Amino acid sequence: MMTRKDVLQQLSEGKIDVTRATELLSEINESATVGEAPEALFAPEAPLAPEAPLAPEAPLARDHTGRWLHIHVSDLRSGKNRVRVNVPLGLVKFGLKVGSRFTDEMNESMMEDVIDALQDPDISGTLVEVEDIEDGERVHIFID
Repeated sequence: MMTRKDVLQQLSEGKIDVTRATELLSEINESATVGEAPEALFAPEAPLAPEAPLAPEAPLARDHTGRWLHIHVSDLRSGKNRVRVNVPLGLVKFGLKVGSRFTDEMNESMMEDVIDALQDPDISGTLVEVEDIEDGERVHIFID
């Protein structure tokens, strides 16, 4: 039987990617909710190999080049993705610079602070994860 700890261990060892780990954790949560035997979800024929990544892997040197901003919206009940947006950080920085010229809500100083934060090599992983129980959605924003 696969446990949350097993999934997180495989993720940390690079045996599965974040997308597959999220799917497995959702299946574990669903089986606990529905009362289905967790063993049925992880039969030997179920593939545990990582899926092809949608974005390039983050470099081991952890510099800010080649990094991506991911925005994923999923259904809380089914765990299925509703929206997946993957944007290179360079494009995010460009968009912030252009967009800040068309709004009074974001001044140049604020925009520079956001860009500096995005360039910080120590900032990676989950930035925001929000669950909207009323609409049944989860929004997960992260950098890798």
